[in-house]
Amino acid sequence: MDYVGKQQLKNLLKQFGNGVQLRPTYLVSSGKGVHLYYFLQEPVQLYRNREEVLAELKEALIRRLWNDTSSIRPDSPDIIGIYQGFRCVGSQSKLGVDFPVKAYKLSENRYTLEDIKASIPSCKVDLAPLYEKPRRKSTVTLEEAKELYPEWYEKRIVQGEPKQKSKKQGGTWVCNEALYEWWKRKITEEVKAGGRYFSIMALCSYGLKCGISEQKIRRDAYAFLDHLESLTEDEDNHFSRADVKDALRALKGDRKRLSTIASREWIENNTKVTIPANKRNYRKQEAHLYLARRKKEDMKVIGEVVKEGRPTAERTVREWQESHPAGKKADCIRETGLAKHTVHKWWKDINNENI
Repeated sequence: MDYVGKQQLKNLLKQFGNGVQLRPTYLVSSGKGVHLYYFLQEPVQLYRNREEVLAELKEALIRRLWNDTSSIRPDSPDIIGIYQGFRCVGSQSKLGVDFPVKAYKLSENRYTLEDIKASIPSCKVDLAPLYEKPRRKSTVTLEEAKELYPEWYEKRIVQGEPKQKSKKQGGTWVCNEALYEWWKRKITEEVKAGGRYFSIMALCSYGLKCGISEQKIRRDAYAFLDHLESLTEDEDNHFSRADVKDALRALKGDRKRLSTIASREWIENNTKVTIPANKRNYRKQEAHLYLARRKKEDMKVIGEVVKEGRPTAERTVREWQESHPAGKKADCIRETGLAKHTVHKWWKDINNENI
């Protein structure tokens, strides 16, 4: 929690004492803010299917704790993910070498995730996915797969093609460079203090998604230095070349992981830039198919050749993608009613090439 003054700290300690807020195990003074650590009774294994639920629970807890009694700037909570790192106890804070990061033990408490949820009024986070077992490996034999999935068998077994990675496994696709340029405009027009560091990380993510060279991403990032520094509101929180360099370290990590984990929600929460979700024109499947058919009739009128016949799964997926340029596979599966493997089979990327 940032911008915690003396009175805000008093308010927090009082609320921990009277039970208004859940008392943390440790409170760490980080300079001009505090880090609250809630130790768990049992460790939580970070299977991929649990990440989203844990992030939602953490966001709910942040919004509960970060308010007009605990922060000078209650309207700008930093909604950070579950992998966010913090300054080490004993290290130097932003205030300098004379103000090291210190930890204070407030309790012996260890909590369950249900305890944390119960401390947040009207919390609607569903913890059920945390107790779902990871999916088991398929028990289908190779001979059975040959009969059930002949196309897969031909490609993977007969022809020996390598397995294609899904988005969750680290696979990526190349987006139009216009997306990268759009984010550069967002940095110039909408990014404010508090979101500057993550705006450069987002620049890295968009750059990787759009196939931009690492050299150009770095050059563009440093070009924003003067502008981002001009947004400084607190003399103890300047934006320096070192901050840009640190954010660009994202390019040295798992590049595919960065390009996929930086979702619209992640970028919006960390940069404080509003990125409206794709509205899909609020149309249902029936409306989209109706418009697609009207388009077909118009094509006939002007003399273009139109394929007739019963819509195939491939055509259904194509038409849905045309109506939802920024749509996701999950949305397509839900709205068309097609099976997951069918949508994945016929899905095309933004350049109209198979993923």
